[in-house]
Amino acid sequence: MIVWFSIIESLVIAEDGPRKRRRPAKSCEQCRQRKVRCDRNIPCAPCTRSRTGPRCSYRDASPSPQLEQPASGNHCPVQVVAQPTLNHLTPTSLGDTPHPSVAGRHQSVYSFSQPTSPAHSEASLQDIKRRLQSLDERLSRCETSSQSAHPGLDHALRDLSERVLHIEQEVSASSRVETQDQGLSISGMPPRLHTTANKMKLLGPTHWIHTTDKLQVIDTLNTKGSEPSYRELKADLANLVAECRGHRQVIKSQQSITLNEPVPDLHSTIPPRSVCDELVNCYLRTFELIYRVIHVPSFWKEYNQFWEQPQSTSTSFLIKLVLILAIGTAFYPGRDNPINDEYTHLAQKWIYAGQWWLTGPSEKSTFNLDGVQVLCLLLIARKVGALGPSQWLSTGSLTKMAMAVGLHRDPGNFPSLSVFQSEMRVRLWATVLELALQSSLESATPLSISDFDTRAPLNINDEDISPDTATAVLPRPTGTPTETSIPLLLHESVRLRMKAIQYITKHHRQSYQQALQLGGELRNACRKLAAFFHSTNPQHSNQDTSPNDFHRKFLDIEIRRYILALHTPFKIQARKDPQYYYSRKVCLESAMVIASYADGLNLPSNILDDFSRLTILGRGSFKGPLGLEITSILGLEIITQLEEEAPAQQPLSHPIPDPLDELAKVSRAPLIRSLKHIRAQLLQVIKLGSPSTRRYHFVAAMLSQIRAMESGECIKRVVYESIKQSSKECFALMQASTARGSASTPDLSVGVVPSLADPALSRFDMDFADCLFDLDLPSLLSFTGMDDINKASF
Repeated sequence: MIVWFSIIESLVIAEDGPRKRRRPAKSCEQCRQRKVRCDRNIPCAPCTRSRTGPRCSYRDASPSPQLEQPASGNHCPVQVVAQPTLNHLTPTSLGDTPHPSVAGRHQSVYSFSQPTSPAHSEASLQDIKRRLQSLDERLSRCETSSQSAHPGLDHALRDLSERVLHIEQEVSASSRVETQDQGLSISGMPPRLHTTANKMKLLGPTHWIHTTDKLQVIDTLNTKGSEPSYRELKADLANLVAECRGHRQVIKSQQSITLNEPVPDLHSTIPPRSVCDELVNCYLRTFELIYRVIHVPSFWKEYNQFWEQPQSTSTSFLIKLVLILAIGTAFYPGRDNPINDEYTHLAQKWIYAGQWWLTGPSEKSTFNLDGVQVLCLLLIARKVGALGPSQWLSTGSLTKMAMAVGLHRDPGNFPSLSVFQSEMRVRLWATVLELALQSSLESATPLSISDFDTRAPLNINDEDISPDTATAVLPRPTGTPTETSIPLLLHESVRLRMKAIQYITKHHRQSYQQALQLGGELRNACRKLAAFFHSTNPQHSNQDTSPNDFHRKFLDIEIRRYILALHTPFKIQARKDPQYYYSRKVCLESAMVIASYADGLNLPSNILDDFSRLTILGRGSFKGPLGLEITSILGLEIITQLEEEAPAQQPLSHPIPDPLDELAKVSRAPLIRSLKHIRAQLLQVIKLGSPSTRRYHFVAAMLSQIRAMESGECIKRVVYESIKQSSKECFALMQASTARGSASTPDLSVGVVPSLADPALSRFDMDFADCLFDLDLPSLLSFTGMDDINKASF
């Protein structure tokens, strides 16, 4: 080794010529810094014994760490410099080249850390190319002049050149991957803020407002000009709007209750046992098989004790009972009116009682599994009933409560838990996850759960375990339908849906490739659900405790909502960029599948299945095919197709039959037929007493726009006429509902709109007529006071 360094020193001297200088240091740089004796090997013994690793480098007295340009002659001079820092690979000296005997052991010393930005990566790549070119020139000179005289130098240069070439390839590959990843990407949906005098709400990227904003209906109604041809039309419509809003407020006040102290005597509100039995069974056959909250045999045992000794029942069981009854009222076949009757008011009282027990003076006593069960039932009851979801009683509180009692940790970590307790905790945590995922998707907020290790529930029936079970229970074979089959099926896609939520809620640019990957996996989950329900034979199982058609439709909609949320931003972009056409296709297919589930809803028929009753009463995602996020996708697809055909259409004065136009019209017919059916059912829902009219107005406006575009009529006038007519219909129905609520039933027809006798019903000032021609008609169909969050004023 000493001879090898002597050769290098002689090369340097030969290049620069004889000169007087201080005697060069023989020891390595590391030994000089530590002030220890160096044996001048590569690596030396002190460096080998040191804990920092055998990094050993030598240099001459020159301060420059750069490679010098080769001098003319027969030699290949190289200047040996100190070893560079580890976070930047700078192959500038032979001192950086490990000895062949230790090169394999210390490969990590020369590991390359990828640059953190494209600019840094490009600069590093250019620098490596320059150094590689310099090394190639030196290597070629050595091969022609001194290959036989300096075999060690030749080997070192070859090794260093190969390593730099490998690094260059890695950087180029990473640069290409980054470029491809950024090729198909769009900016995330900008946040929208709905703010009024008494309300403020942030609308995430999953909200239907992002789709409806792209419809021509909104652009048509945004026109605030005072054309003479529209003055009378606007005046009539404005009067209708004022009267409809007044009746809407009256209906809502009639359906709500005012409590000074929530339900002071809860026992007195419980119906007879025959009715309660039916309500409990309604809950058990629907949501209990999806969201496992209770142990059914234990519940029936306490239920029987309640009817034998009502006053001795624990408060926690009483609260769980009334919330189960509140959920069961939505599916109770004995109701004359599923929207507004005595059960509507009873359900609201029971929900308020549950909230009072959970967050009122007894809050400390709810810090247990009973409290988690009550909150789960409360969240479901609010979405099923007339109250709707609450931002203060949210799944965020539920997850914090569940994690506070350790449900997110596997029961195996707690040996003191019994078999029954362990299984109930696992089931309850699976329910918490499902409710949290559902809420995060609806509100487009990040999931508050990131770390949990709880196992999946066992594939067993409730009768297989009890509080007295002392030994472990063997699960039934995979694929055997049990009362836990649905939670197990959902648990398989929990991690996938968590990734989808994380992707949807991020605010930077969204990768199209990632959306395609997640969407494909979710479509496979839908197929797996369909295969499971297809293999389940209801003839050989208990209909009340086995998966049925209600669960199939409900779960399919839940999974497809993730697919819609992933592809909707790209579907909107596909209107002007055809490379995102696949997202447009996927959204249309998913929306058509969900809309097809409304075919079983045929109001005013009194024969309704469980799923139809849920779509009538449900809030948020429980609206199913009647939700605006579904109808807006169908309407936008039809209107987009008509806009694409418009340039190729011939003038109406000389129509020429085109087979492609006829084929496109036939393909749109099922979509239009589905929208018309949904519009008819929404009108019947209003007739039952629902004060919500936005969905009906919007579907009616979309259908009128489609009709105008196909016939070549003035879209603006047709849309105005349609909204005016739909407002008349809604007004007459709401007025009749108001009269029923006040025990008076006037004889009104849909086509006649009488004036309001009570001035208190009107929310507008006397000078409202002066503002008729500046009426903000989009407020009928979408949110008003909308703005970017960065421009919102508080």
